[in-house]
Parts: sequence; structure tokens; C-alpha cells
Amino acid sequence: MTTSWLIQNVHSGSYDPDRCESIRAQLDANGMDCRRVVRFPEHELPGPGDLAGIDILAIYTGDGTVNSAMRKLDGWGGAILVLPGGTMNLLSKKLHGDRDVEDIIAHSQAAKRVRPATVEGAGEQALVGMIVGPATSWAAVREDMRHTDIGDIGSDVSEALHKTLGGNGVGIEGHDANYPALNLTPAGERLSVDGFVADNAAHLLRHGMAWLGKDFREGPHERIGLFDSVTVTADGEIGILFDGEAGEAGAGETFRPGTAPVDFLADIPGAS
Repeated sequence: MTTSWLIQNVHSGSYDPDRCESIRAQLDANGMDCRRVVRFPEHELPGPGDLAGIDILAIYTGDGTVNSAMRKLDGWGGAILVLPGGTMNLLSKKLHGDRDVEDIIAHSQAAKRVRPATVEGAGEQALVGMIVGPATSWAAVREDMRHTDIGDIGSDVSEALHKTLGGNGVGIEGHDANYPALNLTPAGERLSVDGFVADNAAHLLRHGMAWLGKDFREGPHERIGLFDSVTVTADGEIGILFDGEAGEAGAGETFRPGTAPVDFLADIPGAS
């Protein structure tokens, strides 16, 4: 029999105890005996030892929690099943397309095991991608909106506007152009790099709408190219977002393609 655990982020906007129990029942009904539900962060994320004898770790939450779980599982022999339970669910779409939770679970037994390509740098690893540069300050505005933190919205919007329009932005070593932010995404054994642009008020408005909406990658941007690695140029430390989680990188930081340290289940071609 196939065995599984289920992770749910109780701080996620999608958290619903009844929904969680329903998903657990669906795992059982589809031949994946669900032996435990981990309610993160009330419970610690499991490591390889915790999952000894467990075949599948189902994760019903956002990309950031999937990232955190993945990085604790180096050496585990099972596979992660990503279920769309976050804001954007970009990794679930990459692995399963636009399928809903029920459809993904129903097809999981026929899914293949893959090791997705990643972006590595600044001590972080991203499955969906990394955004690097001062415009990542818009993420604070998005969090204010998610948590209805009205008191901080005004100051955070002001700071995001200043960082997007002011200063020299970030660039890539060997290239002249600078941008408010760079978007680095896995492309097999290379990195695909786009530069966000904010040359006028219309661009700025579109950026704000994209950051506050479902997919911040939809802001105005231009393709820079495919690279074996990129070294980011900047004046001092810069913000980064890895799978939506905030971090920092220093000027001169190099980013490279990598590979996830654990298997994932995927059921669409080219998911790896």
C-alpha cells in the first residue's frame, strides 16, 4: 500500500479544517493511506527521518511552504505531491497544469517522479523562480493587503514607489541595462532572465496591479536571455524573493541553475 502525510499551512488564507479533512479522505480513497496531517507552523516540517516508510508527502499550501518543506528533505526517498492551496500556486501549475485538488489526487498514481530545475543563489533555492532587485519591496504591500494591515499600506506603497523609480536598480555583469528588478526562472540547465521595466507612469501602475494581483511576473518586462549563470550588479544589498519568500542578496551575488533535492510528482509533459 502507498502511504502518505499531508501538510497544511494554518496561516494560509486557504486554511479550512473541514477542507483539510476532505483532502485527507481523498488521499485515502485514492490508495494513499494518509497517516498524519502536519499543521504548519504549529507542527514542525518533517525531515527524512520523520518520513521513513512514507511514500508521498502531499502539501496543500503555497509555493513558499513547499520550498521550505523541500529543503528539509534532502536524502528522503519519497515524492512530494503539490496541491494548489496558496495565492498563486505557480508550482502546482508547473507540475499539474490548472487541475484542481481532486483531479490532481485522482491522477496521482499515474504521475511520474521528476526532479524540477531550480534557481540557486544568496544561500537560497527556488523552484518557481527568484526576483532580485529593489522592486521586490512591492511584496510588503501585497502582504499588507492579504492581512488587511491598513496602517502599513501607505508607508509601504511609498517605499515601493521610491525603490522602483529611484536609484540605479540592478543589472547583470557584462550587460549595460539596469532594471527595478530581475526575474530569474529555471530553464532546464540554464536560467531564463527577464528585466522588469518602469519607464513611465503607465508601467508603474501595471506593476502595482501585477504585484497586488495573482501574478507579479505579469508586470511590464523584457526578455534579457538564457544564461549558464548570472552575476547581479547593484549598489549595496538588494531584496530577493525566492518562491515568494523574502530574503536579501549582496551586490555581486551569482545565481546558477540547480536541481531539487527530492522527487516531485508531475503529470504534464515537460514539468521537470
